Amino acid sequence: MISPVDSAFVKGHLTLPSVAGTVSGYETAASPISDVMALLSLLVIITLLRRLVEIFPSLIAGIIRWKESVNLFNSVRLSRDRNMIALSLVVPFCIIIYRTGLYSPAFLNTFTGDARFGLITGIIIGYIITRALLEKMCAPKKRNSQMYWCACRSAYSFFILLVLLLLALWGVLGIFNVDNETVRSAMLWLSAAIYTIFILRKTQIFASSCSIFTAFLYLCALEILPTGALVASAVIL
Repeated sequence: MISPVDSAFVKGHLTLPSVAGTVSGYETAASPISDVMALLSLLVIITLLRRLVEIFPSLIAGIIRWKESVNLFNSVRLSRDRNMIALSLVVPFCIIIYRTGLYSPAFLNTFTGDARFGLITGIIIGYIITRALLEKMCAPKKRNSQMYWCACRSAYSFFILLVLLLLALWGVLGIFNVDNETVRSAMLWLSAAIYTIFILRKTQIFASSCSIFTAFLYLCALEILPTGALVASAVIL
């Protein structure tokens, strides 16, 4: 006897295996540490908000003209504020990477939650330390050091703009419920665009005090080597 549809399944229940939540192939898991760090970072940024507003015109001008980065570097107060703000945005940058999968090599798939966030943060800090060591090793003689360090420190300006733009993009796309894979792709393109402009401006600063060939060698040692290794790890590992 065939039962009516409304009474065919009055008994029993359906059991499905539990699986970790994913968003467009990227696993998302709760990370209490990242939540706490996000709150602390927000408080720090609020305290530095006035300084950010003061240096923001100089950051924008640095995208348009390389000489503006020199002017910012020569201002002790603005340069100090710029460096401090860049340091305060390292953790938010790591949180963005963790939440969106901006950097997600295959080996990270075996980790979730706090472990994944900790590894991502460690990798980014290792990348920053590697850049600092290379800058120290490649520093020229004292008479040419000012423009060299100006070029190196210009990375802080572009990093600040990158993090702010990534946060803005993340917020706008989140309003329209855009899937995570699209958000990740948009962020990658934005990061590539900002980094390309940064390389151009850094080359111009180097070239103002040395030959184009020497500027190219600096870029190979200071940018292509560490950044290439980071990108390669995301693709190969």
